[in-house]
Amino acid sequence: MVKKNRINTTVGGLIISLAFIASGCGDGNKHHVDLSGHEVEIKIDRLEDDLFTVGSTDDYLKLDQIDSSLMRAFKRGIMGPETRDGFLPPEESAAGFMRFTSNKDMRHLYHSVDSAFPDLGEIEEELSLAFSHYNYYFPNAVIPKFYSVVTPFRAHNITTEKAMAICLDMYLGPDFTPYQSPMLNFPNYLVKRFRPDYMVPNVVKAWVESDLERGSGDRLLDEMIFQGKILYALDLLMPDLPDSLKIGYPNGKIEWCVQNEFQIWSHLIDENLLYSSDYRSFSGVISDGPFSKGNNVPQESPPRVAVWAGWQIVREYMEKHPETTLKELLASNDSEAILHGSGYKP
Repeated sequence: MVKKNRINTTVGGLIISLAFIASGCGDGNKHHVDLSGHEVEIKIDRLEDDLFTVGSTDDYLKLDQIDSSLMRAFKRGIMGPETRDGFLPPEESAAGFMRFTSNKDMRHLYHSVDSAFPDLGEIEEELSLAFSHYNYYFPNAVIPKFYSVVTPFRAHNITTEKAMAICLDMYLGPDFTPYQSPMLNFPNYLVKRFRPDYMVPNVVKAWVESDLERGSGDRLLDEMIFQGKILYALDLLMPDLPDSLKIGYPNGKIEWCVQNEFQIWSHLIDENLLYSSDYRSFSGVISDGPFSKGNNVPQESPPRVAVWAGWQIVREYMEKHPETTLKELLASNDSEAILHGSGYKP
């Protein structure tokens, strides 16, 4: 599998102690594993500081020496396709970039980010633990180099083959005034997730997803299992993370799904959605939003109830097939085999 460039969220002895905690100290979490020999220490390069101090063409060109693939993706995201190498003379590209970073609104956003995140030590600790788990399950896989950036408001993450940038401007908290701007038009259900505690789950999810092949299936079941595999990966890579942060549900909505699991599954079957390839017919139960939509689907439901159901199917499949590794699960595109092998019957 090949990583795709995507615009999409002081460890030392501490990582050892966290690894010990995650090794299973009688707490009953079946996904805690012994991380000895798999400890990873993550450091985040504050790339936004380099970006906002560019003052010449030479400074601009030096950015590519940091990570050329990442910088191409970043410039494409904030300035458009005209920033592609060779499309404009370097002097013109540099001048356009400096106009962007000297804009008063951008300077204010940069300083807001710097004030909100003067230090990323806690984020680095969380990433170190998550990617120590990743190294445990994928010992030969690339551990990305991490950067932080300010986009603005373009994406939560930028992913390349060997690196990931975290867009800190997307984690300033739901009360950050610019998120309410009509020009940005962010729906309220999304703004509620623009919180720092979503940062590491979004990052881990984006890195896992960037390495997955979707397969050729376009049925609801195929999308349910695809998304369910990603969420199951978070079960293993971040075993202490609440389910609500994995899937992005408000408080109480995981409980709603558990209580209504039979009704969710019955709806997918009774409405002939499970094997449907008509996206319009099932988009209401697979798309993000304030709640799920469809015939007789109550508004008190959380969004993407079919994704939640797909997650439960994958969980039950892996419970019944303990010999299957996470790597093998993620490589499988046979959604029907996973469904039937799960014996899922809510």
